[in-house]
Amino acid sequence: MKVVELVKISSEALKMMSENDVMRDDWRFVPMYEEFQTMRENGLKYRECVRTLSEDYHVSRATVERAIRRLDVECKGRRNTSAY
Repeated sequence: MKVVELVKISSEALKMMSENDVMRDDWRFVPMYEEFQTMRENGLKYRECVRTLSEDYHVSRATVERAIRRLDVECKGRRNTSAY
């Protein structure tokens, strides 16, 4: 499969991701975000969650905070692009 074929298959999802400022590598942080949500639901403080995730995922605290902030944003509404 060529890259162009992959882009064609994924074009709608890529458009929506672009419209919502999703970064190319954000997929890597989804498990970390889910773990953050679980930790918060269990009553851990924000700073403790960030510190723990930073150590567990071997990234800086700032990276954890930026990723959580990006992934926690509600998606913008989808424009209707069909021409019926």
